[in-house]
Amino acid sequence: MRILRRLNSGLGFLFLATALTVLGALVAPEGALTLAPRYSPASTTTAPAQVAPEDYYLQVWQIVKDNFLFEDRLAKFDDWKTKYAGTLKTRDDAERAINDMLDSLGDPYTYFRDASATGSYQKHLDAKGVVSGKMLPGDIAYIRITTFSSRNTAQELEDTLKSLKGAKKYIIDLRGNGGGLVHQTAEVFSLLVEKGKFTTLKGRWAGKNYVEETEITDKDIQTTEQGSLSKSPRRANLTGTKPMVVLVNGDSASASEMLAGALRDNKRAVLIGTLTFGKGIAQNSWDLDGNTSLRVTFARYYLPKGDCIHGKGILPSRQVVQQATGDAQLEEAVDLLGAVITGD
Repeated sequence: MRILRRLNSGLGFLFLATALTVLGALVAPEGALTLAPRYSPASTTTAPAQVAPEDYYLQVWQIVKDNFLFEDRLAKFDDWKTKYAGTLKTRDDAERAINDMLDSLGDPYTYFRDASATGSYQKHLDAKGVVSGKMLPGDIAYIRITTFSSRNTAQELEDTLKSLKGAKKYIIDLRGNGGGLVHQTAEVFSLLVEKGKFTTLKGRWAGKNYVEETEITDKDIQTTEQGSLSKSPRRANLTGTKPMVVLVNGDSASASEMLAGALRDNKRAVLIGTLTFGKGIAQNSWDLDGNTSLRVTFARYYLPKGDCIHGKGILPSRQVVQQATGDAQLEEAVDLLGAVITGD
Protein backbone atom coordinates (compact mmCIF):
# COMPACT_ATOMS: atom_id res chain seq x y z
CA MET A 1 0.00 0.00 0.00
CA ARG A 2 1.41 3.35 -1.01
CA ILE A 3 0.63 6.73 0.52
CA LEU A 4 0.18 10.08 -1.13
CA ARG A 5 -0.53 13.44 0.20
CA ARG A 6 -2.07 16.59 -1.14
CA LEU A 7 -4.19 19.68 -0.78
CA ASN A 8 -6.95 20.75 -3.08
CA SER A 9 -10.60 21.48 -3.45
CA GLY A 10 -11.58 18.45 -5.43
CA LEU A 11 -8.65 16.27 -6.35
CA GLY A 12 -6.22 15.78 -3.49
CA PHE A 13 -2.43 16.81 -2.23
CA LEU A 14 1.47 15.85 -1.91
CA PHE A 15 2.86 12.34 -2.38
CA LEU A 16 5.12 10.07 -0.43
CA ALA A 17 6.45 6.95 -2.09
CA THR A 18 6.53 5.09 1.18
CA ALA A 19 5.42 1.48 1.50
CA LEU A 20 2.86 0.83 4.22
CA THR A 21 2.03 -2.10 6.37
CA VAL A 22 -1.26 -3.78 5.58
CA LEU A 23 -3.32 -1.62 7.91
CA GLY A 24 -1.55 1.67 7.35
CA ALA A 25 1.43 3.53 8.68
CA LEU A 26 2.85 6.98 9.14
CA VAL A 27 3.66 8.91 6.00
CA ALA A 28 3.36 12.41 4.70
CA PRO A 29 -0.13 13.70 3.91
CA GLU A 30 -1.65 13.70 0.42
CA GLY A 31 -0.61 16.57 -1.80
CA ALA A 32 0.89 16.57 1.32
CA LEU A 33 3.21 18.19 3.44
CA THR A 34 6.19 16.27 4.20
CA LEU A 35 8.32 17.43 1.37
CA ALA A 36 9.55 13.96 0.66
CA PRO A 37 10.64 11.97 -2.40
CA ARG A 38 8.31 12.43 -5.30
CA TYR A 39 5.61 9.86 -5.80
CA SER A 40 5.90 7.42 -8.69
CA PRO A 41 2.36 6.22 -9.44
CA ALA A 42 1.53 2.61 -10.03
CA SER A 43 0.29 1.44 -13.40
CA THR A 44 -3.20 2.69 -14.25
CA THR A 45 -4.04 -0.77 -15.64
CA THR A 46 -6.50 -2.46 -13.33
CA ALA A 47 -4.68 -5.09 -11.28
CA PRO A 48 -6.40 -8.22 -10.04
CA ALA A 49 -7.57 -8.05 -6.46
CA GLN A 50 -5.26 -9.86 -4.07
CA VAL A 51 -6.72 -9.03 -0.66
CA ALA A 52 -9.83 -10.82 0.61
CA PRO A 53 -12.93 -8.54 0.56
CA GLU A 54 -13.33 -8.38 4.34
CA ASP A 55 -9.61 -7.72 4.91
CA TYR A 56 -9.76 -5.02 2.25
CA TYR A 57 -12.67 -3.35 4.03
CA LEU A 58 -10.83 -3.56 7.37
CA GLN A 59 -7.73 -1.91 5.86
CA VAL A 60 -9.82 1.11 4.98
CA TRP A 61 -11.54 1.13 8.36
CA GLN A 62 -8.15 1.13 10.14
CA ILE A 63 -6.71 3.94 8.02
CA VAL A 64 -9.71 6.14 8.72
CA LYS A 65 -9.73 5.25 12.40
CA ASP A 66 -6.06 6.22 12.76
CA ASN A 67 -5.93 9.33 10.58
CA PHE A 68 -9.29 11.07 10.15
CA LEU A 69 -9.07 14.65 11.42
CA PHE A 70 -12.50 15.11 12.96
CA GLU A 71 -12.37 12.78 15.96
CA ASP A 72 -15.85 13.75 17.14
CA ARG A 73 -17.25 12.01 14.05
CA LEU A 74 -15.51 8.80 15.05
CA ALA A 75 -17.52 8.38 18.27
CA LYS A 76 -19.39 5.37 16.88
CA PHE A 77 -16.92 4.43 14.20
CA ASP A 78 -15.91 1.23 15.98
CA ASP A 79 -19.35 -0.15 15.11
CA TRP A 80 -18.34 -0.13 11.46
CA LYS A 81 -15.49 -2.54 12.09
CA THR A 82 -17.82 -5.51 12.50
CA LYS A 83 -20.93 -4.21 10.75
CA TYR A 84 -20.31 -6.38 7.67
CA ALA A 85 -18.49 -9.27 9.35
CA GLY A 86 -18.99 -12.47 7.36
CA THR A 87 -21.08 -10.80 4.65
CA LEU A 88 -18.48 -9.40 2.22
CA LYS A 89 -18.04 -12.07 -0.42
CA THR A 90 -16.81 -10.03 -3.40
CA ARG A 91 -14.75 -6.92 -4.08
CA ASP A 92 -17.92 -5.11 -5.14
CA ASP A 93 -19.48 -5.96 -1.77
CA ALA A 94 -16.45 -4.48 -0.01
CA GLU A 95 -16.43 -1.31 -2.10
CA ARG A 96 -20.13 -0.69 -1.44
CA ALA A 97 -19.57 -1.20 2.29
CA ILE A 98 -16.56 1.13 2.23
CA ASN A 99 -18.59 3.86 0.55
CA ASP A 100 -21.37 3.50 3.15
CA MET A 101 -18.80 3.72 5.95
CA LEU A 102 -17.12 6.81 4.52
CA ASP A 103 -20.45 8.52 3.86
CA SER A 104 -21.19 8.28 7.58
CA LEU A 105 -18.31 10.68 8.30
CA GLY A 106 -20.02 13.60 6.59
CA ASP A 107 -16.81 14.81 4.94
CA PRO A 108 -16.94 15.35 1.15
CA TYR A 109 -13.14 15.29 0.97
CA THR A 110 -12.81 11.79 2.45
CA TYR A 111 -13.69 9.15 -0.11
CA PHE A 112 -12.79 5.92 -1.88
CA ARG A 113 -11.61 5.77 -5.50
CA ASP A 114 -12.23 2.64 -7.52
CA ALA A 115 -9.69 1.56 -10.13
CA SER A 116 -11.18 3.78 -12.84
CA ALA A 117 -11.26 6.89 -10.65
CA THR A 118 -7.74 6.19 -9.39
CA GLY A 119 -6.45 5.90 -12.95
CA SER A 120 -8.09 9.19 -13.91
CA TYR A 121 -6.64 10.85 -10.83
CA GLN A 122 -3.12 9.64 -11.58
CA LYS A 123 -3.29 11.11 -15.09
CA HIS A 124 -3.58 14.56 -13.52
CA LEU A 125 -0.12 14.07 -12.06
CA ASP A 126 1.47 14.19 -15.50
CA ALA A 127 -0.60 17.06 -16.93
CA LYS A 128 1.35 19.59 -18.99
CA GLY A 129 0.62 23.14 -20.05
CA VAL A 130 -0.56 24.11 -16.57
CA VAL A 131 1.49 27.33 -16.49
CA SER A 132 1.44 30.07 -19.13
CA GLY A 133 2.87 33.55 -19.30
CA LYS A 134 3.32 36.66 -21.38
CA MET A 135 4.88 40.09 -21.08
CA LEU A 136 2.50 42.99 -20.66
CA PRO A 137 3.33 46.63 -21.35
CA GLY A 138 5.50 48.18 -18.67
CA ASP A 139 7.71 45.09 -18.32
CA ILE A 140 5.00 43.31 -16.32
CA ALA A 141 5.13 39.53 -16.50
CA TYR A 142 1.66 37.98 -16.38
CA ILE A 143 1.76 34.31 -15.30
CA ARG A 144 -1.25 32.04 -14.93
CA ILE A 145 -1.04 28.83 -12.88
CA THR A 146 -4.12 26.67 -13.43
CA THR A 147 -3.37 23.84 -10.98
CA PHE A 148 -0.84 22.43 -8.53
CA SER A 149 -2.07 18.88 -9.16
CA SER A 150 0.56 18.27 -11.82
CA ARG A 151 4.09 17.29 -10.93
CA ASN A 152 5.14 19.60 -13.78
CA THR A 153 3.79 22.79 -12.22
CA ALA A 154 6.97 24.05 -10.54
CA GLN A 155 9.18 23.20 -13.52
CA GLU A 156 6.80 24.91 -15.92
CA LEU A 157 6.77 28.01 -13.71
CA GLU A 158 10.57 28.02 -13.61
CA ASP A 159 10.72 27.76 -17.41
CA THR A 160 8.13 30.53 -17.79
CA LEU A 161 9.97 32.87 -15.43
CA LYS A 162 13.21 32.31 -17.33
CA SER A 163 11.46 33.11 -20.60
CA LEU A 164 10.25 36.39 -19.08
CA LYS A 165 13.55 37.29 -17.45
CA GLY A 166 13.28 40.94 -18.54
CA ALA A 167 10.28 41.48 -16.27
CA LYS A 168 10.42 44.18 -13.62
CA LYS A 169 7.05 43.37 -12.04
CA TYR A 170 4.89 40.24 -11.75
CA ILE A 171 1.24 39.25 -11.78
CA ILE A 172 0.56 35.67 -10.63
CA ASP A 173 -2.96 34.59 -11.57
CA LEU A 174 -4.40 31.88 -9.28
CA ARG A 175 -8.03 32.48 -10.19
CA GLY A 176 -9.83 29.19 -10.75
CA ASN A 177 -6.89 27.20 -9.35
CA GLY A 178 -8.44 24.50 -7.15
CA GLY A 179 -5.20 23.43 -5.49
CA GLY A 180 -3.09 20.29 -5.71
CA LEU A 181 0.21 18.96 -4.45
CA VAL A 182 1.73 20.71 -1.48
CA HIS A 183 5.27 19.79 -2.50
CA GLN A 184 4.72 21.44 -5.87
CA THR A 185 3.22 24.48 -4.18
CA ALA A 186 6.20 24.80 -1.86
CA GLU A 187 8.55 24.62 -4.85
CA VAL A 188 6.53 27.34 -6.58
CA PHE A 189 6.80 29.44 -3.42
CA SER A 190 10.59 29.03 -3.50
CA LEU A 191 10.68 30.44 -7.04
CA LEU A 192 9.02 33.62 -5.80
CA VAL A 193 10.74 34.37 -2.48
CA GLU A 194 14.22 34.65 -1.02
CA LYS A 195 13.05 32.85 2.10
CA GLY A 196 10.04 32.61 4.39
CA LYS A 197 7.70 30.40 6.37
CA PHE A 198 5.33 28.49 4.11
CA THR A 199 2.76 26.55 6.12
CA THR A 200 1.98 24.48 9.21
CA LEU A 201 -0.13 21.32 9.31
CA LYS A 202 -1.85 20.18 12.48
CA GLY A 203 -3.93 17.04 12.60
CA ARG A 204 -3.83 13.29 13.18
CA TRP A 205 -1.47 10.66 11.84
CA ALA A 206 -1.25 6.98 12.78
CA GLY A 207 -3.46 7.57 15.81
CA LYS A 208 -1.42 10.46 17.19
CA ASN A 209 -1.45 14.23 17.03
CA TYR A 210 0.50 15.41 14.02
CA VAL A 211 2.39 18.68 13.43
CA GLU A 212 4.42 19.59 10.37
CA GLU A 213 6.00 22.93 9.55
CA THR A 214 7.50 23.91 6.20
CA GLU A 215 9.85 26.83 5.61
CA ILE A 216 11.97 28.04 2.70
CA THR A 217 15.48 29.10 3.66
CA ASP A 218 18.09 30.65 1.39
CA LYS A 219 19.52 27.17 0.84
CA ASP A 220 16.72 24.60 0.97
CA ILE A 221 13.18 23.59 1.89
CA GLN A 222 13.07 22.62 5.54
CA THR A 223 10.29 20.50 6.97
CA THR A 224 9.93 19.78 10.66
CA GLU A 225 7.69 16.75 11.11
CA GLN A 226 6.89 15.64 14.63
CA GLY A 227 9.99 17.51 15.79
CA SER A 228 12.29 15.86 13.23
CA LEU A 229 13.93 18.16 10.67
CA SER A 230 14.39 17.15 7.04
CA LYS A 231 15.75 19.16 4.13
CA SER A 232 15.18 19.02 0.39
CA PRO A 233 16.59 21.13 -2.45
CA ARG A 234 14.85 24.41 -3.20
CA ARG A 235 14.46 26.16 -6.52
CA ALA A 236 16.20 29.50 -6.94
CA ASN A 237 14.16 32.66 -6.51
CA LEU A 238 13.78 34.01 -10.06
CA THR A 239 11.76 37.11 -9.15
CA GLY A 240 14.10 38.78 -6.69
CA THR A 241 12.22 41.34 -4.64
CA LYS A 242 10.44 42.89 -7.61
CA PRO A 243 6.82 44.03 -7.06
CA MET A 244 4.24 41.26 -7.26
CA VAL A 245 0.45 40.97 -7.35
CA VAL A 246 -1.52 37.75 -6.93
CA LEU A 247 -5.01 37.46 -8.43
CA VAL A 248 -7.55 35.29 -6.58
CA ASN A 249 -11.28 34.60 -6.65
CA GLY A 250 -13.88 32.28 -5.17
CA ASP A 251 -12.48 29.34 -7.12
CA SER A 252 -8.96 29.79 -5.76
CA ALA A 253 -8.87 26.96 -3.26
CA SER A 254 -6.67 24.90 -0.97
CA ALA A 255 -3.05 24.85 -2.18
CA SER A 256 -3.60 28.04 -4.19
CA GLU A 257 -4.90 29.70 -1.00
CA MET A 258 -1.86 28.34 0.81
CA LEU A 259 0.45 29.98 -1.73
CA ALA A 260 -1.45 33.27 -1.85
CA GLY A 261 -1.58 33.44 1.94
CA ALA A 262 2.11 32.65 2.30
CA LEU A 263 3.09 35.32 -0.21
CA ARG A 264 0.87 37.84 1.58
CA ASP A 265 2.02 36.95 5.09
CA ASN A 266 5.67 37.16 4.04
CA LYS A 267 4.95 40.62 2.58
CA ARG A 268 5.96 39.38 -0.85
CA ALA A 269 2.76 40.15 -2.76
CA VAL A 270 -0.46 42.13 -2.73
CA LEU A 271 -3.67 40.14 -3.27
CA ILE A 272 -6.32 41.45 -5.65
CA GLY A 273 -9.71 39.93 -6.43
CA THR A 274 -12.51 38.46 -4.33
CA LEU A 275 -12.85 36.19 -1.29
CA THR A 276 -11.22 32.81 -1.92
CA PHE A 277 -12.90 29.42 -1.56
CA GLY A 278 -11.90 28.68 2.04
CA LYS A 279 -10.49 25.14 2.06
CA GLY A 280 -8.01 24.96 4.93
CA ILE A 281 -7.83 21.20 5.39
CA ALA A 282 -5.46 18.69 3.85
CA GLN A 283 -6.03 15.17 2.60
CA ASN A 284 -3.77 12.17 2.36
CA SER A 285 -4.14 9.41 -0.23
CA TRP A 286 -3.35 5.74 0.16
CA ASP A 287 -2.91 3.37 -2.79
CA LEU A 288 -4.85 0.17 -2.10
CA ASP A 289 -5.08 -3.27 -3.63
CA GLY A 290 -6.27 -3.55 -7.24
CA ASN A 291 -5.19 0.00 -8.20
CA THR A 292 -7.84 1.53 -5.99
CA SER A 293 -7.14 4.29 -3.50
CA LEU A 294 -8.42 6.12 -0.45
CA ARG A 295 -8.39 9.80 0.38
CA VAL A 296 -8.77 10.96 3.99
CA THR A 297 -8.84 14.40 5.58
CA PHE A 298 -6.08 14.34 8.19
CA ALA A 299 -5.07 17.93 9.02
CA ARG A 300 -5.82 21.61 9.04
CA TYR A 301 -3.24 23.89 7.51
CA TYR A 302 -2.24 27.28 8.89
CA LEU A 303 -0.80 30.26 7.07
CA PRO A 304 2.52 31.76 8.26
CA LYS A 305 0.79 34.21 10.62
CA GLY A 306 -1.25 31.41 12.17
CA ASP A 307 -4.60 31.72 10.39
CA CYS A 308 -6.61 28.66 9.36
CA ILE A 309 -8.81 29.82 6.52
CA HIS A 310 -11.10 26.77 6.38
CA GLY A 311 -14.67 27.92 5.91
CA LYS A 312 -13.52 31.54 5.82
CA GLY A 313 -11.26 32.05 2.83
CA ILE A 314 -8.80 34.87 2.27
CA LEU A 315 -10.08 38.39 1.66
CA PRO A 316 -7.74 40.29 -0.68
CA SER A 317 -6.51 43.68 0.49
CA ARG A 318 -7.79 45.08 -2.79
CA GLN A 319 -11.25 43.70 -3.51
CA VAL A 320 -12.33 43.93 -7.12
CA VAL A 321 -15.44 42.29 -8.55
CA GLN A 322 -15.41 41.26 -12.18
CA GLN A 323 -17.76 43.08 -14.53
CA ALA A 324 -19.78 41.71 -17.44
CA THR A 325 -16.99 42.55 -19.86
CA GLY A 326 -13.26 42.93 -19.54
CA ASP A 327 -11.02 41.82 -16.70
CA ALA A 328 -11.33 44.39 -13.93
CA GLN A 329 -9.08 42.44 -11.57
CA LEU A 330 -6.22 42.22 -14.05
CA GLU A 331 -6.67 45.88 -14.92
CA GLU A 332 -6.43 46.79 -11.23
CA ALA A 333 -3.23 44.77 -10.94
CA VAL A 334 -1.70 46.45 -13.98
CA ASP A 335 -2.70 49.89 -12.67
CA LEU A 336 -1.25 49.16 -9.23
CA LEU A 337 2.05 47.89 -10.63
CA GLY A 338 2.17 50.72 -13.16
CA ALA A 339 2.27 53.18 -10.29
CA VAL A 340 5.28 51.43 -8.77
CA ILE A 341 8.62 52.84 -9.86
CA THR A 342 11.40 50.28 -10.01
CA GLY A 343 15.06 50.55 -10.76
CA ASP A 344 16.94 48.50 -13.30
